[in-house]
Amino acid sequence: MQSGHSLIEVLIVVALIGVLTSIALPQYIVQRRLSRSIGITREIQTQLRETRQLAMAQRQAFTFKYDNLTKQISIIDHNSNPGGPLLVDPSYPNTAGSVVVSSTQLAETSVSSEINYGIPSGLPNSALTDGIAMTPLFNNGFTVTFQPDGSVIDGAGNPQGRAMFFFNNRVAKETASAISIMGASGRVKIWRYSSGANLYAE
Repeated sequence: MQSGHSLIEVLIVVALIGVLTSIALPQYIVQRRLSRSIGITREIQTQLRETRQLAMAQRQAFTFKYDNLTKQISIIDHNSNPGGPLLVDPSYPNTAGSVVVSSTQLAETSVSSEINYGIPSGLPNSALTDGIAMTPLFNNGFTVTFQPDGSVIDGAGNPQGRAMFFFNNRVAKETASAISIMGASGRVKIWRYSSGANLYAE
């Protein structure tokens, strides 16, 4: 009795492995992109909440700053607690006496190049159901300053909601998400696009 496998059997097994790999690999890559994109949104939410907590704990204004070119987040301590005047300072957010207390890189270079700020083509671009619309970037950046009570206001001292929208350009609809900040309370919420409902759901 002979043991072992014939050459044809070995070739069949190798061919099957090749077919299964060619099917599974693209799915694995898509899932990896999805998980990384979701991770980035969660990291932004964490950094926003940390900025708000610092403002409330130290009873002074703190700013969250996102640089869309470098995909980097900075938290700035203004070492002061004025409301509106801080926001209309010509040097804002780098006001006199301000200090960057932390900087966070959102993702490695290969992933950063795929992340876009905005709303994918074909998706609704109206305000979220909490009434907050996407905040446009200014000088390729997004800033939001939390006041000592945790709120977010404009230069006139009125509550102002802000929202950031992101998607991975390789899997746009699957990764479309948003983060909103309620003006009066400073509450931070994550939203994800639901294709079934054709809207961003909390």
